[in-house]
Amino acid sequence: MTNETETGKGTVQARRALWASFAFYVLIAFEFFYMASPFAAYFYAVYGPGLDWLQASGPASWIIQFFMPHLVEETRSVLIDIHELVGMILLTGGLAGFAIGVIQIYRAKLRRDDAVMGGLYRHIRHPQYLALIVASIGMLLIWPRYLVLVLTVTVIFIYIALAKAEEGICLRQFPGYADYMKRTGMFLPEWFNLNVSLRFGDSQLKRFAGWALTYAIVLGLALLAAFGLRVLSMNALYTYQGDEGIYLSIVEIADEDLAAVAATARSAPEVQAILSGKTHLLNYVVPTEMYIAEIPMYLPPGETFGHSVPYDRNPALYKVVFTEAVFGGEGLPAGGDILWNAVNKIPLVEAHVDLRGKAAVTALPPPTEPFYGNRQVPLF
Repeated sequence: MTNETETGKGTVQARRALWASFAFYVLIAFEFFYMASPFAAYFYAVYGPGLDWLQASGPASWIIQFFMPHLVEETRSVLIDIHELVGMILLTGGLAGFAIGVIQIYRAKLRRDDAVMGGLYRHIRHPQYLALIVASIGMLLIWPRYLVLVLTVTVIFIYIALAKAEEGICLRQFPGYADYMKRTGMFLPEWFNLNVSLRFGDSQLKRFAGWALTYAIVLGLALLAAFGLRVLSMNALYTYQGDEGIYLSIVEIADEDLAAVAATARSAPEVQAILSGKTHLLNYVVPTEMYIAEIPMYLPPGETFGHSVPYDRNPALYKVVFTEAVFGGEGLPAGGDILWNAVNKIPLVEAHVDLRGKAAVTALPPPTEPFYGNRQVPLF
């Protein structure tokens, strides 16, 4: 009875931890869903102060940065370009697998059957948690903030803890469950498992310390991998370094054309007046017919924001949105890269360029109320 009580308490605690972390994870990771909804301003108002605090804190400001592109649609790397598509496939597949598992579980409950051991559960004991892990990784690829990565690793460890707690209950309730465990894997089929077992001793303190150390190691490795992906992503971007800052193209463009667009936009008298004396600029080069909400640009009546590159765009027409980069803590380190260290941006002016005629067509002031205000949206 005591063991059953302790196991039951462990399951309840694991479930509470799961729901608490899942709620926080949804608030952060599903940011990209409600960014496109009419309630975007409301949601940003809810947790915006937390992002503001992270932005202002030097040691922690990096955690709100993205380690793979979200605004940029075309880079020099095909693998970088398709990461969001891969993320959508994983997210959709994971949610579908979870739904199938839910149907199996509740059908068994309605029939008052024993533990479910068929269907998705024939070779895997916890296909629902596996599906949620897959969906979480997909979500991370779609919205690759370091902060989301930390939450993803945390949620995965909670899934593991919950799975272990539930197995303890099943071993006591279902006589055939021990044999079922021998022929199946926890999250992968038995034949695919590497038979790696982590044992940290019998005491609760040793187990907690062991799992805490494992979590710290896995999180460290995940952050290191994300750092590497950020380096690859940065190197794959179409950029041009000017005297006053960096120019980042959202789409593929020849180096000489990017330099020409930057020089032409910078030469406009209205632009020169606004940018006079300013450095550390982060400037976006975008096809004229493309409108991106995360970049503070003018939206003509009848147009809508989006990330799709117009298939019929005029390759000679671009607009350059000049912004001033914002850095966390004490600012840009000496000799530091603007795009690498920036955590936010302040809109300055928008210049339209005809590359064929090498002339600045028009200059526009930034919108009085950018779509996302001054929130920490993706910078690349």
